[in-house]
Amino acid sequence: MRIKILQIFFAILFVLTGIWLYYLQIVKGPFYSDLSSRNSIRLLNISAPRGNIYDRQGKLIAGNTLSFGVFIVPQEMDEIDAEIEKLSGILGVSKSLMERNYKRNKTAPFAPCELIRDVSKKAAISIEESGFEMPGVLIKEIPFRNYYYKEAFSHVVGYTGEIGQFELELLKPYGYNIKDLIGKDGAERSCDRVLRGKDGGMQIQVDNRGRKVKVLSYRKPKAGRDVYLTLDAGLQKLVYGLFNGEKGAAVFMDPHNGEIFSLVSSPSYDPNGSLSLAMRAKESPLLNRAIMGIYPPGSVFKIVTSMAALESKSVNTYTGFVCTGKFNIGKDTFNCWNKDGHGYVDMEKALAWSCNVYFWHAGLLTGADKITEYASLFGLGRKTGIELFGESNGFVPSKEWRRQEKKEIWYPGDTANFSIGQGDLLVTPLQVTRMIASIANGGSLVQPHILKQVGDAGATNFKTEPLKLAMENIDAIRRGMRKVVEDPYGTGARVANKAVSVSAKTGTVQVRSGIMPHGWFVGFAPSEDPKICFAVFMENSGSGGDAPCDIAKSALEYWFGKHKND
Repeated sequence: MRIKILQIFFAILFVLTGIWLYYLQIVKGPFYSDLSSRNSIRLLNISAPRGNIYDRQGKLIAGNTLSFGVFIVPQEMDEIDAEIEKLSGILGVSKSLMERNYKRNKTAPFAPCELIRDVSKKAAISIEESGFEMPGVLIKEIPFRNYYYKEAFSHVVGYTGEIGQFELELLKPYGYNIKDLIGKDGAERSCDRVLRGKDGGMQIQVDNRGRKVKVLSYRKPKAGRDVYLTLDAGLQKLVYGLFNGEKGAAVFMDPHNGEIFSLVSSPSYDPNGSLSLAMRAKESPLLNRAIMGIYPPGSVFKIVTSMAALESKSVNTYTGFVCTGKFNIGKDTFNCWNKDGHGYVDMEKALAWSCNVYFWHAGLLTGADKITEYASLFGLGRKTGIELFGESNGFVPSKEWRRQEKKEIWYPGDTANFSIGQGDLLVTPLQVTRMIASIANGGSLVQPHILKQVGDAGATNFKTEPLKLAMENIDAIRRGMRKVVEDPYGTGARVANKAVSVSAKTGTVQVRSGIMPHGWFVGFAPSEDPKICFAVFMENSGSGGDAPCDIAKSALEYWFGKHKND
């Protein structure tokens, strides 16, 4: 009886085993076959080289250098800790560093995880030759971004970095993925979708130990397209060097079409180096002072006051006032920078000598509302629209703003301060350059831009806005600006040179007691037929007719020496 029971038991077990084998091999066979096939196939991403960035003459500013990176595929490694220790010995890199990188970069068991990059070619070959002993270890070529002019171009060109979570959420619909490198600032950011190219890939079959058997398919990466800037590498490098690390900014621009020849912010940072150190530096080297820094314009604003006074017919070119060195408004006394006074001055002399008393008179006759109107007309207090991230608006005050926001009355003394560029008025060096361009080009507000050619197409047509200013008033201000340089007592006389005529305006901005004032030097050249306009600003440099003037003079000598036959 027992034998019969056992026979029945084993018969049932045999039948069930047969049914189970039939189910696995016949019913689920295709599923497991497909699964096995997919387990033996690995997809490897091949990064596309990023497009190059050139200056206006085709000099390479940012390009790519190939480097080697070491990656591991976690699911194909039995002892990850032991493999990392082997790699540490081959590469001469601390095990703890690679362990930290592994924890930070791991996304999925099947996804290659970066351990270290920028390894030598010799080390890369050594690891490849040890592939049998280290299954799951990969060597991949990684395009490394190289910025050839380092600090000089960093605020214009920018830098690249790994895409962040917030950026990924915004850009995923456009084909961006986790771990992608994207432009973080400057032209790298504004032209990222043109520069980044299209990644390729390789489908390979591996054996049960993760070793490559054969390549099943290959898609070649498509390189990004190149970008040409309007900047001149020689001028940019020169101007940056002239600042010698002092805080400030400079912009040199074509006054007719807004093409920027040089845009410098100092101090700067090396985009090839450590950005974390730059972020912690007390000098704020990541701040682009040319477009983000907002400062009182000081006496360079007297150009706006002059135009507002002339256009409103509050004064004319022959109107003059006597400067004794002091000016009284009610019980308050305002002192001109020249305590001995300038004597009788008209507008041209007032601009040349930067006489405060003249502009206090002209400002009070014109009124704050009209000065606010013309400051806004010249583009102050709003972004210029340049293709760089983070541009500041600046600020132009008004009586209405004072009443609504500060619950205060606007007094005549406020108008006096406003008329010489002091008080609540704040501008960027780029906005001031655009204001100067509108005087140089005969009354048009241009849009500053840094892109000359993007990919296969030219840059966008940038707009020019006619300001409808009377030409005789523009000419009057031009004559005054020319005397700033050519008058023996002009505040910018030291920029005078035989190579080219220069029209300019100086500005000195008082900060607080015991601190050196900021300095401005702005203008255009040649005076008769302007080809370039500029604004140079230095923090705590003293008078605008000193260090800023010297920077402008050297830059103009270089520019017109280079273009003397144009």
